Amino acid sequence: MQKGDIEEEIKSILGRKSIIELTPIIIKKKDSSDKICYFFDTDDNASPFDINMAYDAGFDIVVPISRMSADQVPKLVQDAIFSRKPKAPTTFFIGGSNVKEGEKIAKAVKKSLVPPFECPVIIDPRGSHTTASAVVAMTVDVAKKMHNISDLKGKKVVIYGAGPVGRIAAILGAKIGCDMYIVETWDKSNKEFIVNLTKELTEEAGEGVLPIKGIFAPNPEKRFEVAQNADIIWSLAAAGIEVLPEDLMIRLKGKKIVIDINLVPPYGIEGIKPKHDNEEIYPGIFGIGALAIGRLKANSEGQILKEAANTKGLKVFDYNYAFEIAKNLLSK
Repeated sequence: MQKGDIEEEIKSILGRKSIIELTPIIIKKKDSSDKICYFFDTDDNASPFDINMAYDAGFDIVVPISRMSADQVPKLVQDAIFSRKPKAPTTFFIGGSNVKEGEKIAKAVKKSLVPPFECPVIIDPRGSHTTASAVVAMTVDVAKKMHNISDLKGKKVVIYGAGPVGRIAAILGAKIGCDMYIVETWDKSNKEFIVNLTKELTEEAGEGVLPIKGIFAPNPEKRFEVAQNADIIWSLAAAGIEVLPEDLMIRLKGKKIVIDINLVPPYGIEGIKPKHDNEEIYPGIFGIGALAIGRLKANSEGQILKEAANTKGLKVFDYNYAFEIAKNLLSK
């Protein structure tokens, strides 16, 4: 073929219309929006524990806001949700030591969420919801599996410590039918405070529960009196505070399950070590220490954070949800 013939052939090909129509292929991309957790902490410094837990659970960004109060909620929440598309992976986590303010913050957050920008809300002031849930769930599990006690209804449960964990544990215990006693061990408190507190907790627990009893016992002997006929003892006071020494523990009679969440010596119950896991620490008294409870608490919080990170729309993760998570983890 001559050069001229080749040139004519090329022109002919290029001038033809293709009989093939190319249809663009649209690939639906996976939502790559960052998972953001806004951590509202009432304390001066936002808890590194909860920040680490949120990152480990899969959040891409954790925004800690300390010294948080309910009056700040509407602006912060709505700035956070309106700057993202609806159903974006945004979560609000309420923490801190001020339980009362935390409750107000949680209500304000839920009220500030506007359709279609609703998102998950986690409520766990200073770990009280997940820790209390771990204590109650562990007690139920150990009682059934190790002591052949299938139902705790009517069992006398004594809580030492009227702080955040003790309060939530009292509510959960009342909800499952226990006869709950919460003992204020702080000598700067008073009887009026603990009586009024337990009235509020009974109301929070709902209808049909046994009234939660409040006792002011700043000295060990008074605390011993409350514990004598208890079936279960939960030591949930502040770290480093001993509520029952050995000389009183050895005087207790009858079978008892005792839990102590204190990881800082001196421990709440003398004789219990953090590593104990249903070990007989005194005749008939079986102890569960802080490490066993801590593992379940951390696993529960991690599970809640993972679920929240992958939840679209409004879902509230509170002590009721944390209790179900803890029970499920123990059943596996």
